[in-house]
Amino acid sequence: MMATFEGIERLHPFTVPPGAYAKLSPDQLANAARYGIQRSYTSDTRLYRQGERAADLYIVLEGIVQTFWPEPINGEEQFITLEPGEFSGELNLLNQRETLIAARALKGSSVLRIPRERLREFLIAQPDIGELVVRTIVQRRQWFVQIGVGGLTLIADGESSHSEKLARFLAANSYPFRVIDTQRSSDGQAIIQERGLRDSDLPAVISGKWILKRPELRALADKLGISEDVREGITWDVLVVGAGPAGLATAVYAASEGLRTLVLDNYAAGGQAGTSSRIENYLGFSNGISGAELAKQAQVQAEKFGATVAICRTAASIDCSEEPFLVSLDDDSTVAARSVVIATGARYRKLNVKSLERFEGTGVHYSATPIDAHSCLGLPVVMVGGGNSAGQAAMFLSTRASHVHMLIRGPHLSSTMSDYLVQRIHASKSITLHPCSEVVSLEGSSRLSHVTWQSVANEEITRFETEHLFVMIGADPCTAWLRDCVDLDPNGFVRTSFGSEERGLFETSVRGIFAVGDVRSGSVKRVASAVGEGSVVVAAIHRHLGTL
Repeated sequence: MMATFEGIERLHPFTVPPGAYAKLSPDQLANAARYGIQRSYTSDTRLYRQGERAADLYIVLEGIVQTFWPEPINGEEQFITLEPGEFSGELNLLNQRETLIAARALKGSSVLRIPRERLREFLIAQPDIGELVVRTIVQRRQWFVQIGVGGLTLIADGESSHSEKLARFLAANSYPFRVIDTQRSSDGQAIIQERGLRDSDLPAVISGKWILKRPELRALADKLGISEDVREGITWDVLVVGAGPAGLATAVYAASEGLRTLVLDNYAAGGQAGTSSRIENYLGFSNGISGAELAKQAQVQAEKFGATVAICRTAASIDCSEEPFLVSLDDDSTVAARSVVIATGARYRKLNVKSLERFEGTGVHYSATPIDAHSCLGLPVVMVGGGNSAGQAAMFLSTRASHVHMLIRGPHLSSTMSDYLVQRIHASKSITLHPCSEVVSLEGSSRLSHVTWQSVANEEITRFETEHLFVMIGADPCTAWLRDCVDLDPNGFVRTSFGSEERGLFETSVRGIFAVGDVRSGSVKRVASAVGEGSVVVAAIHRHLGTL
């Protein structure tokens, strides 16, 4: 019998997915017993609290364990019942972040408690159990995100850019949340009055324990614990700056080989690839995979092996004059590392159009995620860009929007886009291609309302009514923080392949500092190549560490 979900059906008409509450077999329970301590309870006993960090893993042997949480708005307690063979926890088991929900053992129950300090050893030494546990907690978090279990309530002030920014950030970091829009819901106004909020306090984020008014992303990340403690005072074997495919691949291979690994990213795991609606030419995924899903799985994999992934941590500068290297962050903290891997990728390139920034977050998009697509259901959209990312986004949006108008600067797509995408775009009745065209102006009051473009070939001007403009025209390298540390090419990308074969293809002009992925000069801008570079560079890191 699987876990049961009680007390919340009237709020969420969902059933618990079986994969989110898998059971250990009797043989697996016997093997797990070597790593834990068996405890029995003669009365109801709390095992850990909501918001607690580094909670242990509890496997139910007899009786019942309840995992529970209060609703952020009304405080009503909801709970999930775990039965013998099932276990507590979700992605928090792999990192130092706060638990989303609490747990208690009911009277007459018996559990196997595996301490946090033995958990990683347990998961690696027992691969069949480790695979089951990791697969289960990933699916459990997916379900938590789907219906907001144990998460937050975002009180939005209409379709403001700040509200949208917070929602995107939470979604990108797989954090459960629900949105109540004060302009569309009477419940929103009631919550404002109950919590003593003013319109000037919105958007606000509410948990069971606290309220953040108009929070910046860093403050929210710190409150949720996803910024992680970078633990000043220790020296990391490997510091990876950037959590895109290249950085996460480096983290997986470095951590799996026993290197103390820290990954920093200023927003969320995945980089630009994480915003891709679907990657169809990545080896092993014949039906394609979204960039967000690929990034999430890679982050889980890295954390399973012991890497620390810290979000909203931005590298501001690096002192590479001596070892260990010292990287200063934008919050004035400092990280020391014996080797550094630059995997900062590139930032979205912007159109040179007046008023562009005014509509960012209120009509101008730089990604085509489900959140973006939801806001343009049944509406016409304009897409600018002719690369693979733009092509994938256009195909994705064509199934949601009423029509996609795709603007490219050149006469055709074949020189910039994979053939399979070119064929699909030409065959789609929901996409109109406008070659040799460029955007010349944007209009709107509080939101985007019109996009005007001009044909370079005949100077014909088109003024088009739309609330959504998607811009995917490439990116520039994120290397300003490196300053005079390593050699850059004329376009700002990091030069590599200095010196002998022993130093490898990815070492920069400074020994012990490497570059992989899109930020590297001459790299192939593909997810597969970024992952390959991130995995291969670890061999060179080992050689460097061996010389210290």
